[in-house]
Amino acid sequence: MNPNDVLAALPLGVLTAVTMTMLLLDLFGLCTSRLLWGLSACFLAWVFSCTQFYISEVGFSGLVFVDGYTTVLSTLILAGTALSLLLSHKYLGLQRAQTSIDVDVLILLAAAGGLVMVAAAHLIVIFIGFELLSVCVYVLTGIARKERASAEGALKYFLLGAFSSAFLLYGMALVYGATGTMFIEEIGQVGGPDNVLLLIGIGLLIFGFGFKVSLVPFHLWTPDVYQGAPVSVTTFMAVVVKTAAFGTFLRLMYVAFGGMTEWWEGLIWTLCVLTMTVGNLAALRQSSVKRMLAYSSIAHAGYALMGFLALGPAGGAEATVFYLLAYGLMTVASFGVVLVATAGSDAQYGNDDISSLSGLGFSHPFLGVVMTVSMLSLAGMPPLAGFMGKLYLFSAAINSGFVGLAVIAALNSVVSLYYYLRVLVVMYFSGERTLSWAPPRGLEWAPKASLGLVTVGTVFFGLFSYLCYPAIEVAIKSLG
Repeated sequence: MNPNDVLAALPLGVLTAVTMTMLLLDLFGLCTSRLLWGLSACFLAWVFSCTQFYISEVGFSGLVFVDGYTTVLSTLILAGTALSLLLSHKYLGLQRAQTSIDVDVLILLAAAGGLVMVAAAHLIVIFIGFELLSVCVYVLTGIARKERASAEGALKYFLLGAFSSAFLLYGMALVYGATGTMFIEEIGQVGGPDNVLLLIGIGLLIFGFGFKVSLVPFHLWTPDVYQGAPVSVTTFMAVVVKTAAFGTFLRLMYVAFGGMTEWWEGLIWTLCVLTMTVGNLAALRQSSVKRMLAYSSIAHAGYALMGFLALGPAGGAEATVFYLLAYGLMTVASFGVVLVATAGSDAQYGNDDISSLSGLGFSHPFLGVVMTVSMLSLAGMPPLAGFMGKLYLFSAAINSGFVGLAVIAALNSVVSLYYYLRVLVVMYFSGERTLSWAPPRGLEWAPKASLGLVTVGTVFFGLFSYLCYPAIEVAIKSLG
């Protein structure tokens, strides 16, 4: 085992080792602080992941990458996992969900699957990480066992996820048949645009990843699953699962198929337009908060996909990674407020009408501020992180000659203002100064810390995006 193998194995090894230790201690009733163990696992995995930042090598005979891109994506995945654990602290029971340590273990193992995906240099390794992540999230979706919506969401997610896995695996098989290799870097050297079998394989891979990142027309599962799952699980899916899938998808298209952009950019352009347009128009019609945020996440997947059309000097890859950071912050904030505000009430699954937030800005000022910052950032208002993310993406698209796509994206952002601002109107201008119901407990310190961190982060990365952007540029350079 060479040094690169050790560096590649340490983050995943630490994360899984701590997770297994939690399980063993729980057998004897010794795991009394699950949150501390979970946060420690994420922190230690992140520390060891940072050792790869200035390296651009491979480990385990070329099966995994040891580079800055892995570090940056791993950081986003682990941060999202830690924030999800903080939000869940003492709130699983109030969501009528299973409260055993199995939930924390599944979250950490799903994060481990995400780490495998973003580091993978081989198609089969991608598939292994993809399935580890997926299976854990299927189970997490259904942990509110007495809620029909949760069971229905888990079943839909499982069935449609099986189809996406089939598309992904068949696409990998066709790529292997066309190129004779499953190593991502070798595919980029061997493949060519005149290979019809390879082009079909690329199309199937795009379909497989399109399901995970909720691209239209592979998005139909998203609103039902987001609404049916406990809100803390929905937060994890919206942030960690999407980050892992987008990060892997971006590396695959950049490294393996970057030399054939003229053959797949038409498909990506179409998916961009459909995803952002359908997502925003569908969100306009939603009365459910969770379904509105679900369609909003679909629209944001369309924005993030714009960077795929501007790979290289235009900065599309860097813009996509920064947008994943911004999207993660504002999504944790919005779903976190929904979690805290609806905990212990009937407004969690099928009754989460936007009107249920009436007066929230006055009865719970902290939650009101967090939700306000989140909604404005999701809408792309300056000087917040969402605005800077869209600015980078639109600039990259224009620099690559996709001016029409940038105009369509800008118009979609204008449309989205309606349903984001509607939430603020309900919270502050509905005429009611108190909620018609209230959570049975005060705000716990862990969710409060999580919401405070992401709100500060949303403002900070909007004002000082130039401080983190160089690190993202270093990460993208390690790809090529």
